[in-house]
Amino acid sequence: MPPHRILIVEDEHAIGIALATAARRIGLLPELAPTAQAALQAAQSTSFDAIILDIGLPDLSGLEVLTRLRARDPRLPILIITAHATLDHAITAQKSGATLYLTKPLDLRQLETALQSLLLTHPDPPPSPTPPDSPHTANLIGSAPCLQPVFIGIARACTNPVPTLITGPTGSGKSLTARIIHAHRTPSGPLTILDSRQITSPDTLLHHLDSTPTHSTLLLDDIDLLPPPVQQTLATHLATPHPTLHLLATTRIDLTPAQPHATLQPELFYPFSASLLTLPPLSDRSSDIPALAAFFLALHNSQTVLTTPALLALQIYPWPGNIRELRHTLDYARGLSTHDRILLSHLPPHIANHAPNPQLPPVTTELDAVLHRWLDASPGTPYETLLDALETSLLRRLLDRHQGKVTHLANETRLNRATLRQKLRRLGLHRDDPTTDP
Repeated sequence: MPPHRILIVEDEHAIGIALATAARRIGLLPELAPTAQAALQAAQSTSFDAIILDIGLPDLSGLEVLTRLRARDPRLPILIITAHATLDHAITAQKSGATLYLTKPLDLRQLETALQSLLLTHPDPPPSPTPPDSPHTANLIGSAPCLQPVFIGIARACTNPVPTLITGPTGSGKSLTARIIHAHRTPSGPLTILDSRQITSPDTLLHHLDSTPTHSTLLLDDIDLLPPPVQQTLATHLATPHPTLHLLATTRIDLTPAQPHATLQPELFYPFSASLLTLPPLSDRSSDIPALAAFFLALHNSQTVLTTPALLALQIYPWPGNIRELRHTLDYARGLSTHDRILLSHLPPHIANHAPNPQLPPVTTELDAVLHRWLDASPGTPYETLLDALETSLLRRLLDRHQGKVTHLANETRLNRATLRQKLRRLGLHRDDPTTDP
């Protein structure tokens, strides 16, 4: 059998070469296209078995290229990659027929596995792209790395009617996530929200299920609080597919397929386990706080802005109440502010106290905010232990970015190769290193 031909649409030459090398390593025949126009011309003149398509192209959005390619061949496997994943990108890519969606920096081994799975079978044709809706008020603000799996999960839930379970700490945006999924479903009927604590009997549950209109979404908040007989009834109901009813549920407990929580019966958890979204706490995404703060302040048609000390205090505070606590804090501070400026003194004292010492250099990055929280949680730790932990984390991520190539990493970071190898061995990060980079 001749090798599978794949088209790699990537404007960054070095990344394109690395992708091509990964493709050749699993027996594929790659062809590179640096622009959207070149990709469309290549796809017209050559028959490809799969396409790797970057969203950020210099002449045309990769999402527009995806739409054109799909119009020509609804069954062609297309893998979307992007360095700047957003919720809109993920949803648009999913609705336009992307077969898979990966974010940079790419794990080339993961990419190889993805390509092999793409080429095993051709997917069914995706539904025709729907025309753009009117702007939705519901949106998940932020771009932190920990949100990228959430964006992809939301996009899949929007186009797949299987039951979806949304987990995460209180105030992290579970209900908002459910509203986003509902708003982007097609066709989309009404959204019904039920508090699980008010469903005390199987008959009450069945009444709600039977009275829910066609093509609607039913959201069960805190599904783990349903009484066991009600959970059993719902599990029995889910044993039969209901394509006209999209069931969403939320829970504050931490769930994984390997360790379902004791209060949620396994027979009810597993129908949801294929579509499980876990929202991160706000403390894991403090780089999103400036955007979140601007959004909440703008809801009041206000020109109020945060001063730098106030913003730094918000980024360092651990936010046990998550986004909900942030919103109430900003409402409080806005009420105290004058001249459209929120000062450090306008914040609640327990938050203002997290502001960095003004004698120290200003905290201006996500790293600094994380370091403040980390050091607060590590009192009395010897400096060498702290330094080893930092260097281990940094080198592990640098190795991932350079596909484990120690030689390439040493050249890029201006580190002596022998010194770098010594560090990797000392920190337990030594890997096999081919002598040549792709």
